[in-house]
Amino acid sequence: MLLWIGLGLIMAALIPYSIFFVGISIGRKPGAPPALKEYPPISIVISAYNEEAVIHKRVENILESSYPSDRYEVIFVDDCSSDNTRALAEEAFRKAGITHRIIANTERLGTNRSYNKAMQLARFPIVVTTDADVFFERRALEHLIARLVSDDRIAAVCGDLHPLPGDGSHPAQMESAYRNYYGRMCSWESAVDSTYTFNGALVAFKRDLVTRIDDKRGADDANTAFEAIRRGFRAAYEPGALVYEDIPRDFHKQYRQKIRRATRLIEATTANLDLLRHARPFSRFFYPLRIYMYLATPALFFVGSALFIVGLALAYPILALGVLCLAALVGYFRRSSTLVSFATNQVYLAKGLLNLGKDMRVWESTSTKPGTG
Repeated sequence: MLLWIGLGLIMAALIPYSIFFVGISIGRKPGAPPALKEYPPISIVISAYNEEAVIHKRVENILESSYPSDRYEVIFVDDCSSDNTRALAEEAFRKAGITHRIIANTERLGTNRSYNKAMQLARFPIVVTTDADVFFERRALEHLIARLVSDDRIAAVCGDLHPLPGDGSHPAQMESAYRNYYGRMCSWESAVDSTYTFNGALVAFKRDLVTRIDDKRGADDANTAFEAIRRGFRAAYEPGALVYEDIPRDFHKQYRQKIRRATRLIEATTANLDLLRHARPFSRFFYPLRIYMYLATPALFFVGSALFIVGLALAYPILALGVLCLAALVGYFRRSSTLVSFATNQVYLAKGLLNLGKDMRVWESTSTKPGTG
């Protein structure tokens, strides 16, 4: 009996993922946005804490973008770094000839509040928020802005985040498997209506439509998308706007990073439940699936797995041992598989649920070495 109850709970946990699997396989796909006829001026906002290891390479990466440097400004917010981030950023921007302003916070504010502070100083109607430790592909900004201005109904858009190319570490392989599936889920959502599961590494929005990012709780990326959706507009995912991050090689550091991200995503999810009343595909279909995925699936999966193994052990002890050994081998040798990525992500989500109520607005740097764009 325990075995079948456990199996039933596992199947229930997989419901939203199964629906997304069908959707990304046969559902609507986003076409490429029309090429830009002209480059609208944009304000790029970067918030950084203790990023001296990568800041020079980051500025070089922005300068190497296909987006003309005379069509953007950079507002760099130093969130009370204890290293030499601020001075190195000033030197790098000046050397690159990029129009910039540097804001030095007098207390740790975290990403959301730092972005809101910088947005008040932005000169241009389109704002791009990005991290100090990620790296664009050359045409990422161009694709991002092209998607944003392609439709008056789109108020916000995010890029497609992946680990740095060539990183074969265990954490990077697991993250790559997760990101590949995650990106296709978001693409399907935004092709039909909207997605709120943005990548904070690269987000652009129209400042007259997204006037402020909720800085009380939740992730800046999800809150940006929610603000667009709340105002009746679309939040889109642009798979052509590729951006890369350096995945921490230290598992414990990556674990803390993923837990913080999971907690803030769940906070944003639960803070906007009133949107379920809106009459649009996002509110009637995609948002309920995400709520199920983040709030119900982790508990169903772990309780179901425990009951399944216990039931199997009571009925077939040797088989239960074999299943556990097989799971361990798959986790070690097939670390980039979707199955391993799914199980690992449930750990992060479960811990994120337990962290609800804690202040997760500030962060620590995970940059340990320079990356490449």
